[in-house]
Amino acid sequence: MEQSKPDQSVRVAFLGPEGTYTHQAALQEFGSQPQAHFVSTNSIPQCFQQLENDHTIDYSVVPLENSTNGQVVFTYDLLRDRMMAGLNDSADNNRVIPTIEVVGEQYVSITHCLISPNDIKLDALPIYKKIRIHSHPQVWGQVSGYLEQLKKKCPNTFVERIDTASTSEAVSKAQSSPKEDSVLNLAIASETAAKLNKAFIIDREINDILGNTTRFLIFKRRSHTDTTQPANSKRVALMTFAVKQDDPGALVEVLTVLKNHSVNMCSINSRPLNSALLGRKWQYLFFIEYYKTKPKTNEEAFYSDMSNSCSSWCLWGTFARNERYYN
Repeated sequence: MEQSKPDQSVRVAFLGPEGTYTHQAALQEFGSQPQAHFVSTNSIPQCFQQLENDHTIDYSVVPLENSTNGQVVFTYDLLRDRMMAGLNDSADNNRVIPTIEVVGEQYVSITHCLISPNDIKLDALPIYKKIRIHSHPQVWGQVSGYLEQLKKKCPNTFVERIDTASTSEAVSKAQSSPKEDSVLNLAIASETAAKLNKAFIIDREINDILGNTTRFLIFKRRSHTDTTQPANSKRVALMTFAVKQDDPGALVEVLTVLKNHSVNMCSINSRPLNSALLGRKWQYLFFIEYYKTKPKTNEEAFYSDMSNSCSSWCLWGTFARNERYYN
């Protein structure tokens, strides 16, 4: 049953617990609003489900991509699955109208720390026979060089990686792990996560590449009116589509539509698409982003040509390019 909010507060779902980089992105977007309330979720799928099913939730913040590791595939695949599910309900030719839409983006600088439940020094690590390091799977590719150097400093120590649902959870997992002789539990997370959990940072800025940044999208339930955009802001649109066949030039045909309408594409990605609806196992759904500079009067012609060139497509929304994109 739908719930309703008793006041005008803004409730924002994010990938929790508190102290995650997603929490920081939510704070950057909504922290200045005095009536903003932040609702922690256990997973990216739950972030979407909360927004779709609980009408006390106004927005949801999810990670999309990282400047070092690329796609956050969980988010891409959740959008893919929702588009394909929407084909059954599509009354507008082959265009899917989503129930949620993108209305903003945030960029968070990712600075990882090696964190311990106890106040120990980095030089003490070689005395342990085993070190368990807890963190989110996305982190391993961002600190692989550092971990190799750590293993060299601890030649007689077995280093084990433990996946967690979030970097903040990694700290609490390290703290709550049973104590064992000659075994040390550590976490890789942010300085904020360490402070919130009252843990100890034993090494800072352990990223292999400095300037590592994660991009987050802000979603809301779809409305029938245009989302207000800041004055003079550059606007970006997110669209997904599948080509009609695997013939040579099928993707080029779609991209030519963008060229013919002077649409400036700024990003393209793809994810596997195994759909009985489209009749083939090996196919891909393409994700594109483009700058919206054309007046609205030209949009319908562009959308019509997309419908003629794609087997299915979905416009997820338009939003203002965040100024952090340029930093």
